[in-house]
Amino acid sequence: MPFPSLPTATSMIDIAAMIGFPYLGLVSLRLMRAPGGELVGLGMSMALTAVLGFLAWFDFDFAIPLTVLAPDGIAHTTVDIPVIRTAAEMAATSAVAGLLVRALDGWRGAYGREPLLRFQRTGLWIVIMVMSVLAIYQVHFATTLPIRTAILSIGGASVFIIGLAMQSTLGNVFAGYGLQSSHVFKKGDFVQFGHKGVVGTVFDSTLATTRIITLDGEMLVVPNSAVLKGEFMNLDQPNSHLRQSIKISISYEVPPAVFKDIALQVLLSEATVLRTPEPVVWLVDFGDSGVHYDLRFWIEGYRVRDDTLDRVRTRMWYALADAGIEIPFPIRTIRMAASDEEQKRITATRSRIEQSEKALCACELFNETSITDLERKELARAASEKAHAPGALVIRRGDTSDSMFVVVSGSCQLTLPSGERITFERGGYFGEVALITHDVRGADVSASDGGAVVLQLPRASVMPILRRRPEFMVRMQTIAEERRDPTRIRPKAKRGRARTLVRQVWALMRPI
Repeated sequence: MPFPSLPTATSMIDIAAMIGFPYLGLVSLRLMRAPGGELVGLGMSMALTAVLGFLAWFDFDFAIPLTVLAPDGIAHTTVDIPVIRTAAEMAATSAVAGLLVRALDGWRGAYGREPLLRFQRTGLWIVIMVMSVLAIYQVHFATTLPIRTAILSIGGASVFIIGLAMQSTLGNVFAGYGLQSSHVFKKGDFVQFGHKGVVGTVFDSTLATTRIITLDGEMLVVPNSAVLKGEFMNLDQPNSHLRQSIKISISYEVPPAVFKDIALQVLLSEATVLRTPEPVVWLVDFGDSGVHYDLRFWIEGYRVRDDTLDRVRTRMWYALADAGIEIPFPIRTIRMAASDEEQKRITATRSRIEQSEKALCACELFNETSITDLERKELARAASEKAHAPGALVIRRGDTSDSMFVVVSGSCQLTLPSGERITFERGGYFGEVALITHDVRGADVSASDGGAVVLQLPRASVMPILRRRPEFMVRMQTIAEERRDPTRIRPKAKRGRARTLVRQVWALMRPI
């Protein structure tokens, strides 16, 4: 029985075209619909390659006649330029250039290197396009259209028209090249335009514009030439350290040395307040109702600025309240409450704080061996005590709250998705997983048959202690990981560099 003959070269090309053009069409549709819009250009190049290449494959084309000097330099000749075929070849060249740039970025990422800058990607793409255009010219037009004639007849007028029309755009492009080549900023840096101007994070920087995500979540698009001409501050370079100032007025009855000691203790207890340079407290003025002080300290960066200022002011209030120091009012205050009612309110508040402190002492996380009395008093001030009836839910699975709880009396039961139950008696604690990880609640917790009284600790009161005590944070994270539902843990397997690069390329070129 004779063997079938191998397909001819023409049939092999036809088979490749029948498979390749629809494949490119599917890939281009997926890339153009990808979120972020970064792959739209590559998708459009592939779409044009698929459509125009399909038409050229069926010999559906038309030519534009171009009259130029003959190679002898005397006579004139007419060159027919096929529009569809040439456009398809240019689109395919653009697609190949885009894929090579993406592959190079993936290769650099697989070896832990930084991705290419935007102007580097554009420059590489232009180099590949120029080389490809020269190759297309050499194959199709070199014998009928001399290179000198092509440049003089096509390039001279085009350069003048394009340069005149793109004057402002080219200015932004050269400014963008200067910004990126000099590394004035990089993606993710906090920047500020002018003194007390707009502050935001660099989202992206192209050769023409720089896009900033402001603190209000708005996208600010700034031409690169405007960035170079105006005042521009990078809050993360050469380092992210920033000096902050908090002004406060204290009663004349308080000696300056006493207040300075309290203020320095508060500043030094914050993890995000740098020890070098050291924080200082200055007496800056004598006001009408009090002595004005200025707390000056350095922080790690703008990212922690608002949180640090909030924590310092909050701890300062508690520290002054514990020391019996009142922040004077700049106005006259008349209180109409009866003295006995005021005394009852003060007594009730003190009793609540004392009861909360006793409940925290019974918990191993917050007893004398774990935190100080001052820290426990801060927790007690912010805690709220709640009684739950038998069987009532304290935590519902899927909720998004981030508080943790300590059992004051009675007991609570935690029910895992697997049906397993864990009982928390007096002094037991739960809810630390959501407090540490910001995850939704992974299990239901309800009061036992005899009911329960629990102490709710908000995240805002616990996290400052965790930040000040790294060992306490590690301990809490360990406990949270041990209690996490095992079915939710999905460790990622480590992959090799070559496999990672192949997966990235396939993720780019898969049709669906």
